[in-house]
Amino acid sequence: MKKALFLVLLYFVCQFVATLPFILWHLVQGTSGSMSLTDPMELSLSVLLSNVLMIAHLLFWKDVRFGMHSFVEVPFRMLLVCVPLVLSAMFVLNAFNEWLDLPNWGEAAFLGMSRNVWGVLAITIGAPLVEELLFRGGVMNSLHRAGYGPRAMILWSALIFGVFHLNPAQIPFAFLLGLLLGWLYYRTGSLLPGILCHFINNSLGVILLRSDHADTRLVDLVGGTGPLCVGIALAIIVFACSFFYARRCLKRVNHTFSEQ
Repeated sequence: MKKALFLVLLYFVCQFVATLPFILWHLVQGTSGSMSLTDPMELSLSVLLSNVLMIAHLLFWKDVRFGMHSFVEVPFRMLLVCVPLVLSAMFVLNAFNEWLDLPNWGEAAFLGMSRNVWGVLAITIGAPLVEELLFRGGVMNSLHRAGYGPRAMILWSALIFGVFHLNPAQIPFAFLLGLLLGWLYYRTGSLLPGILCHFINNSLGVILLRSDHADTRLVDLVGGTGPLCVGIALAIIVFACSFFYARRCLKRVNHTFSEQ
């Protein structure tokens, strides 16, 4: 557990280090607000830089197992089933999040980042890569080496993943989605399914933020409570079918959970 928490703490350190060039630039220029990044472009670039720093650490110190083999070790049908699996989960989890109605502390930052190319890259490419490498790769592998069983590994990695977001509106969604992503990583031994699911989730989020419906609640988007309930029921059915098919598919796949 200590190594898992160290890796998460290290990512926060990388985030701080990544802001230093911009803070120093503002200090040199004598501009106001030098100790905080309020410009969406600068924030996006600092997030990308922190992602690169963290990924470099994880790969250099071999905290994760990720290479060319990671793209071919999972059957293509497993990747295909990830699409309905994560889309149905997203619909239900978004409805649940909307019902909780928690404060969204990062809404303005995400909205600003979604309006520039570096922010889009940070959200859709950088975040799926670094968060899967960190939480499913580094954290779960360290828990595995510490003797944690499969359920404990998945649960703790999802809990840490949820708390890591520090945004009340994201924590429940990230925790529950983290359970699914952790299960996929454990059953496949590959980060690719999780990266794909994470990419789909974040990309749809960016598309929504860039659309005219960024502030529209899901219940209003689908046309009311009745259609929303029908949508939730259908999504649960799709998720259950996709999940059980994935379990059946993975029973035929020989894999070893990463020991690295």
